[in-house]
Amino acid sequence: MSRASVLIVEDEHFLGSNLQEYLRRRGWDAQLARTGELALAEYERLRPCLVLMDYELPDMDGFQILGAMRATEEAPCGCVMMTAHTSETVIWRAGEQEVVHVLQKPFALSEMERWLQTASANCRCGTCAP
Repeated sequence: MSRASVLIVEDEHFLGSNLQEYLRRRGWDAQLARTGELALAEYERLRPCLVLMDYELPDMDGFQILGAMRATEEAPCGCVMMTAHTSETVIWRAGEQEVVHVLQKPFALSEMERWLQTASANCRCGTCAP
């Protein structure tokens, strides 16, 4: 069974590649972008249902990227954020931006997938398949 499309936004090469490979093996349509600029271009091209977003990227932060995505006609259905620097500010901003969950790095891959499934299950677009 095919699962929802997800855009992974992660600048750390090894982690990004591992997340993409894990999700693909689990049946997700997973694509990877390593900068904010590339993430926005890939989002425009692919229109994925979900975004797995790193908080800190070299060119912008995850909230800036998510804001730009949500300003488009077809905003992502859900976002799960990843960060090594969880703070009250990040958690508060994530709530304001309707981020489904903030994962503290390092995290278990199964936990990440559970939160993506939650985001997919709560989707109202009709194309996400939990």
